[in-house]
Amino acid sequence: MLGFWSLVDFWAFVGYTACLTMYFNILRSLLISLGVLCLIAAKILASTADTYGLSSRASATAGLVTFGHPDPFLAYQNPAYLTQAHDLKTSVGFMSAAEFFSPIEGVVTESGVSGKSLEVGNFETNYANLAGLNFGLVFPLRKIFPKISIGTTGFFPFGSLASVNTSENYVPIYALYYNRPKRFSLVSGAAIEPFENFSMGVSGNFYLTSGANTKININEVNSSVSVAMDIQPAVSPIVGARYTWNNWSFDFSYHGALDYQMVLENHSDLGLFGTPVPVVEFLAKSSIFYDPAMIGAGISHLFKNGFQLGIRLDWKNWKRYQTSLSQMIITNPGGMKSSLPDIQFRDVVAPSIGVEVPLWAMLLRAGYRYEPEHVVFQEENSNFIDTPVHVASLGAGRAFGNVTVDLHLQYHYLTPQRVTKSDPEAVGYKGGGYEVGGSLLNYGLTLGTAF
Repeated sequence: MLGFWSLVDFWAFVGYTACLTMYFNILRSLLISLGVLCLIAAKILASTADTYGLSSRASATAGLVTFGHPDPFLAYQNPAYLTQAHDLKTSVGFMSAAEFFSPIEGVVTESGVSGKSLEVGNFETNYANLAGLNFGLVFPLRKIFPKISIGTTGFFPFGSLASVNTSENYVPIYALYYNRPKRFSLVSGAAIEPFENFSMGVSGNFYLTSGANTKININEVNSSVSVAMDIQPAVSPIVGARYTWNNWSFDFSYHGALDYQMVLENHSDLGLFGTPVPVVEFLAKSSIFYDPAMIGAGISHLFKNGFQLGIRLDWKNWKRYQTSLSQMIITNPGGMKSSLPDIQFRDVVAPSIGVEVPLWAMLLRAGYRYEPEHVVFQEENSNFIDTPVHVASLGAGRAFGNVTVDLHLQYHYLTPQRVTKSDPEAVGYKGGGYEVGGSLLNYGLTLGTAF
């Protein structure tokens, strides 16, 4: 009898071990699948050009337009100004930023909404700082009426073309700054001045859309992962017009929405006794980054002593903003769900003002921009951190023959707010609420040459 029960115990142990092995294989398959998703999806939300500007002059003056030689950055802001070019002009510069956001500590970090038990802890707000090169070029193709010019501008971040990082859908995050401008940007356009004092221009803000299909097979002989990806170019249109009269400049521009969409389909199989068994199948969709459509209008005046003053209003279609959260449709295993927090946005109008003052052989510059709060409502478990932002800037420029040197310093002040929640199990809950806010410094240098 003892031998019989020993045999039963042996086979029970074998069966238990086989069940554990199968469980860990399924778990490993799921982790690999999600790992591939994390490598492809990125929390990249909006452009360097809209956040900071793509040249020191533009960054220092909140995008003040020019009355003479155009800044290549205007290929993005309003390409109609490219016809001001008399000669070939190139620029290259360095830009960096340091972020100082309020920490989020002692809050609920996990709960039933994330499919885990209740935990209290801290969330990371010390994000990687921005650093990279901006570049630009303006070239007049025809210098007599109708004048025709072309131009390009962009940003090349150090280290990588795009910062890739994902987080769970309910994690508190300074969404409009977290990796917001840390991606490669390229804008190219052309302008025509059919008659004196009036010009029109069009540019393209180039980006990519992607779709991927992953197949994972886990077995004891030859496990494999295959990835098929389709990356397609896309362009967001920018259209502008400019009219000048008696040292006054009036401009109008339209920026189309830019939506970097990513779709990922996954099939994961587990090999059992030579037969592949589907264990994980899902479809994930997200907008990796999204720039809202914008309509802008500005007025600028050049005084006799060379002092220039300009104001601008930009309407931004944030109501149609697409977050970079991933929506997963899980078909296998059954019963698994994925949900997105309910966040509602509103359209905003962002005013800005810029000045440029000649002083001896230098040009002193200053600017101010106000970015209103975009979120009008979000559910208890949502933590999309968005506060009104005040942006103040200073700068200076000087010409040395055909070479210009421009410097700038920007200060972004995030208005402090207290986030309170009534549900003690909501992600981000803390007795008395948690405070958000902080600041950011952006600084850089741009060198320009004229030929």
